[in-house]
Amino acid sequence: MPKKILWAWEREEDLRFLNTKNFGVAFLAQTLYLETNEVIYKPRRQPLKLAPETYLIAVTRIETSRDNSKRPNLTDEQKNKVVSYIKKTIELPNIKAVQIDFDALSSERNFYRNLVLDLKKELPENFPLSITALTSWCVGDAWFGDFPIDEAVPMAFDMGADDKTIRDFLSRENDWNESLCRASYGISIDEPLIVNFKPNRRFYYFKSKAWAAVDLERIK
Repeated sequence: MPKKILWAWEREEDLRFLNTKNFGVAFLAQTLYLETNEVIYKPRRQPLKLAPETYLIAVTRIETSRDNSKRPNLTDEQKNKVVSYIKKTIELPNIKAVQIDFDALSSERNFYRNLVLDLKKELPENFPLSITALTSWCVGDAWFGDFPIDEAVPMAFDMGADDKTIRDFLSRENDWNESLCRASYGISIDEPLIVNFKPNRRFYYFKSKAWAAVDLERIK
């Protein structure tokens, strides 16, 4: 897996300018909405143009309804459907890894744990599995240390109320308390960078608009 990964979200992207020896792409393959007893599937609809040799990570975004009348029941049937949908993304062309993007609430954590455990059993042996992680999970709320994953990518951007706390924490050369978070960073080129990153880690780069070749200069 390359040390530099661009996140390609739900928009038209032409990434054929990438040097595929240095960059990979983690693209939003699908979004799964959980409400009551349902799993609502929304596939990617925007075109994604890539060099054929690009290292590709299929990302599944999971969202749960915040409407009290539609809050998900988080049943085994819902879990099994989500596992099936994620497993199916590895059938897309040139997929080398999968990633789950789920900002699970405290009440959803047990569901998430069981989902990851079941998914790992369904993936091919040694097939990379990663998740995104809120920075609060990596600093003090280490509840997912038993996940059978290759990395948890700390989302060190768009941190809301935690922004100053996390930036101060990292600026003092601290490292994430959760060891699964110590393989990579997720950052946005739209925001001021956090300094004192630890060396030799993978970086996932986010941008709110479509990527262009000139953006790689900013990454350098």
